[in-house]
Amino acid sequence: MNNLNKINLIKIFFLLSAIIILMLLSYLNFSLKKNIYDEDSKFFYINQGDSISKTLKELESVNLFDSVLRTKIILYLHDINPRFVSGKYFTSKNETEYSMLIKLLDGKVVQDSIIVFEGTTQSEIISTLKKSNLVKYLDEENYVKKIYPSKIKYLSSEGSCFPDTYKFSSGIDIDNFLMNCVKRMEKIVLKYWNSRDYSLPYKSPYEMLIMASIIEKETSLEYEKPIISSVFVNRLNKNMRLQADPTVIYGMKNYKGNITKKDLKEINEYNTYKIDGLPKTPICSPGEISIKAASNPENSEYLYFVANDKGKHIFSKNYRDHVNAVNKYQK
Repeated sequence: MNNLNKINLIKIFFLLSAIIILMLLSYLNFSLKKNIYDEDSKFFYINQGDSISKTLKELESVNLFDSVLRTKIILYLHDINPRFVSGKYFTSKNETEYSMLIKLLDGKVVQDSIIVFEGTTQSEIISTLKKSNLVKYLDEENYVKKIYPSKIKYLSSEGSCFPDTYKFSSGIDIDNFLMNCVKRMEKIVLKYWNSRDYSLPYKSPYEMLIMASIIEKETSLEYEKPIISSVFVNRLNKNMRLQADPTVIYGMKNYKGNITKKDLKEINEYNTYKIDGLPKTPICSPGEISIKAASNPENSEYLYFVANDKGKHIFSKNYRDHVNAVNKYQK
């Protein structure tokens, strides 16, 4: 009789255990099938440094997860030391609790992008970043004047951000974004500095970058850039002033579309009609083609150029020919 009772107890124990396991599996299986797509919350953010519990509670509050307990059980069955990757996430129309959980663990964040265009100033770049609402920044911080570490010895932040399309997860800190830009510019400038024509009158990679920024502003035509570079290099070699209008414009406080004779007489660190050599800093962020042109200008005897009526430039070797070109196309 005692043996029969023991056998029955064992049977009951295993039966109850099986029922509990089946109920648990059924409970967990709910997460595998429950669709969580919601048009109002298809995008959401995981903040850096937030704990698993805090994140799950926040997602539960917007109805992305039904139960923090059930989600945690699945989570710890999947990984003994789970970590969510911070960033911006998207819920697809077929998304389930389980598929979203795996997405958070794998860090399948949404990639946003911002384009930094050739020829933009640091002020314009910072303005674009802030208006995008994709980066985090401090209102009291002056990012326009902030200089980030680089092998290029910058005197200001101007010209330090390489023009490119940058992909990242929304919510990135603006400092991290800009440091990435600076590293890209450093890599490109040093690449062309190391392969430059060593007869060029540059004392440092920074001076070559300054020249590239002027070339960038003078023309958007790729084939003209090495020629314009040669004009400025020829003038430097002959101790002639650059007389580059874009540098004058950069130094003006209130440029309204025209440069007057008074503007050309203004003495400042960017008026290359009045100063010898290069301006103090770059005047914009030049693209790779302009940097390449600065490092390897065309071999020419040109000393002047003027824009024609077709958006191109007429190049001259002497002042008389230049005056004739100016009279033809500018008057």
